[in-house]
Amino acid sequence: MEKQCPICNALQSVAVHCLYCDGVLADAGPLEDYRGPYSPYMDIDSLQDCHPDSQCVHLLICQSCGRDTRAAWELVTI
Repeated sequence: MEKQCPICNALQSVAVHCLYCDGVLADAGPLEDYRGPYSPYMDIDSLQDCHPDSQCVHLLICQSCGRDTRAAWELVTI
């Protein structure tokens, strides 16, 4: 059994609204994707030092005003 992100694995959908304009926030992927050229291909266990609480942090971008925020999801056992 492995711990996986429910958003990355499409087990849940992102249903968050912008704090500024109440627009819909779109998932722009986990922050690990922005760390370096090979980070999207790295095993989540090798990145676990970044998230000691077993969370996956995603970048969310408002489709209306373009502002971004971050949100964390607890990893689930699959």
